[in-house]
Amino acid sequence: MTGTPLIPIRRSGVWQIALLICGTLFCWPPLAAEDEPATRRYADPPMPRFRVVKDDFEASEADIHALLTSTGRELWRHFPNYEIEPFVVLRGRSGPIVLHDRDDGEIVMRLDTGKTYWAQYAFQFGHEFCHILCKYEDDYQGNQWFEESLCETASLFVLRQMADAWQDDPPHTHWRSYRKHLRSYADDRLKFEPVIEPVDFASFVRAKQDELLKDPKHAEFQRSVALALLPKFEAEPQRWESIRWLNTKPAEEGETLAASFEKWHAAVPERHRAFVVDVAKLFEVELPAP
Repeated sequence: MTGTPLIPIRRSGVWQIALLICGTLFCWPPLAAEDEPATRRYADPPMPRFRVVKDDFEASEADIHALLTSTGRELWRHFPNYEIEPFVVLRGRSGPIVLHDRDDGEIVMRLDTGKTYWAQYAFQFGHEFCHILCKYEDDYQGNQWFEESLCETASLFVLRQMADAWQDDPPHTHWRSYRKHLRSYADDRLKFEPVIEPVDFASFVRAKQDELLKDPKHAEFQRSVALALLPKFEAEPQRWESIRWLNTKPAEEGETLAASFEKWHAAVPERHRAFVVDVAKLFEVELPAP
């Protein structure tokens, strides 16, 4: 039941430590062949088309697909009438990532995990799936740290939502008892006090702008922002839909944070504008009230 606590997270931070307190990854048994899928309680839209290449994961392709489907639906249910490209999930060895280059029309996602460390799969997949939902772009990186923070939030959000959903609606009946491990995986990360308090977010960005431009995956800042954003999304999970308009227009070279938020605010439907205004205030960006 124990394994290495170090989880390299690309795009969510440079080689972050995802489970520092107990040093435990929850490695669960694979599904038994005779196990039947649990009765579905929630009428979710089907996940976008994706496939898993099980090579090097050392786990059942069906198990991985079931786990990732359960993870993704916690976000996807808040994206009605949204179309995204199909994607493929492969094993990576240098941190999880979604690639900008497509492979035969598919987005390529790499997860740096294996065997049956399902909580680790879910944490990494939640982050990378969030980038896909944001319609991530290969453009100016000066404000990319904000998307990274959103996706760190998504990782925590999906784990906590899955822990609740699996009480009644696990992918397979005998996975129900493992819901406590999903919760523990997220809660262990939440035990850390934020390194940067929300009142200091804007000053941190100003002081570290050059550093964030070179590497937007600042682990401590990203985690601190995620801790501030998570309660907002848990209170109103339908606000996840707003991120689909985050990259409506490519970021221009030298684009300011205020300009970035202004573009997002202008792109979202009116129902999400108050939320964008609220988030922008964390960084001392004032937007027109809806």
